[in-house]
Amino acid sequence: MAMGLIVLLVFSAGCTGGLVNSLIAGGLQLPGTDKSANVYRPGWLGNVAVGGVAALVFWGLYGPFSKALIVGGVSAPAISLSLGELFGSLVTGIGGGRLLTSEIDKRALKNQKDALAETKNTLSEKLLTTLREMESK
Repeated sequence: MAMGLIVLLVFSAGCTGGLVNSLIAGGLQLPGTDKSANVYRPGWLGNVAVGGVAALVFWGLYGPFSKALIVGGVSAPAISLSLGELFGSLVTGIGGGRLLTSEIDKRALKNQKDALAETKNTLSEKLLTTLREMESK
């Protein structure tokens, strides 16, 4: 039971960090597709989920149970959660949400850059065609 409570606390702290990241990054936007950038934005719900999962992963990697045996052996560390680990989960949630936000923005900017390059090429072709038509007249 204690392990389940610890996992819930770590996940909740990470979710809180993801929520904080959403507020820092621009508010509580709902998930949806950004048609102008041609990218899916998971919104605050995605940031919360990623923050929670990131906190669990980092706690599993660096927490007191990182050396615990899953198969074989009989030694197991005492089940505990320190205040530092809990606040570390909060910070990890913020960082995990930031990574998600950054990746989405990077994809959106790439899509917009590609669209601008295509528009530039189309305009150049039309301008050249118009100039040639004017010269021939």
